[in-house]
Amino acid sequence: MKGKRFFPLALLLSLSLALAQDGQALYGQYCAACHGAEGQGIPGAIPPLAGNPKVQDEAHVVKVVREGLSGPLEVNGVTYSGVMPPMPQVSEAEVRAIAQYLKGLSGAQAEAKAPASQVRGDPALGRALYLGQKALQNGGAPCQACHTVAGVGFLGGGSMGKDLTDAAKRLGGEAGLTALLQNPAFPVMREAYKGKPLTEVEASALAAFLVQVANEVPRPASLYLGRFLVAGLVLLGLLLLYQAILWQLRPKSLAERIQDQLRR
Repeated sequence: MKGKRFFPLALLLSLSLALAQDGQALYGQYCAACHGAEGQGIPGAIPPLAGNPKVQDEAHVVKVVREGLSGPLEVNGVTYSGVMPPMPQVSEAEVRAIAQYLKGLSGAQAEAKAPASQVRGDPALGRALYLGQKALQNGGAPCQACHTVAGVGFLGGGSMGKDLTDAAKRLGGEAGLTALLQNPAFPVMREAYKGKPLTEVEASALAAFLVQVANEVPRPASLYLGRFLVAGLVLLGLLLLYQAILWQLRPKSLAERIQDQLRR
């Protein structure tokens, strides 16, 4: 009888251990790049998960991961104002496994492994990478192909992605942006850089550049209007030149040929 009771208990413990191990692997895949290997977060930028009372609510974790969350958010007396985008690609079962893993993380462990300082990238390198003046090491497209930053680039940039002028203020400063760039949570960006990840140096440089942009005085809205007018005038001039060349190369009419003969 005792053996029969022991078997279900051992099976339950075994299943719980397997679930925790799966949760740890899934956490490393989807969460660690931003929240840290031990759930420590990034001071002042990304909230910790270890020792965070909110992660004890499994339903809350599922909702946040699959639907996203935006600040201001207070965790252990510290206010965070960044944005966590939704991750619908993570199934509910996977999120529940991650939640189970998070419940076992120790706040003390997270404190001991928290980074001592913010990352410091090279904004000049970040600008060159953003504009495509320097190619990304793994062959990814430059940010300007999809995004705009006020005052950077003659015509601004692409319109597929969101304006990045204030990205540093929205997404946790240099540290938060560096983590996000290394592990994109936005579906389009994730697909664009699939198999072509940014290196740590590239991510921190781009993040430093965006911080620099966010701290500068905003450029007037008329700046791009003037650039578009100049570009329009140049294009008009080229079209007029093209029309003039076509006019000279056109076959002459009978009247024009007769006039040419009379002049001779």
